[in-house]
Amino acid sequence: MKKNKKENLKRLYYKTKNRIWMLPTTLMLLQEKVFANGSISTAEVDQATENIKNAVIKLAMPIGGILVFVSIVIIALKMIVNSNNANKRSESIGALAWVCAGTMLLRIIINCFWNYIKYSN
Repeated sequence: MKKNKKENLKRLYYKTKNRIWMLPTTLMLLQEKVFANGSISTAEVDQATENIKNAVIKLAMPIGGILVFVSIVIIALKMIVNSNNANKRSESIGALAWVCAGTMLLRIIINCFWNYIKYSN
């Protein structure tokens, strides 16, 4: 009785597995229908690209500025809290140097991106 039940479950498993594998294959063989009623002009593509570039620039500058400001405020608070501990204070100063280096790197990347956008047209 158990053997028969096991065989039935095994048969059901393979039957289901084969059906699952056949579904994507069958769907790939069906004819695709495209409901496009025109073509996209290069002016539309250029305008969409320009809109994306402007959105990235408009978002990147304020977000980067806010992150730098918050980082400097947090480091300043750490320096104030750890004013009696020389080791912790020196770690805060090191973190400030990393924030300054990151800010300079961010500015360089944004300026390169800005110049690429400006002179690519």
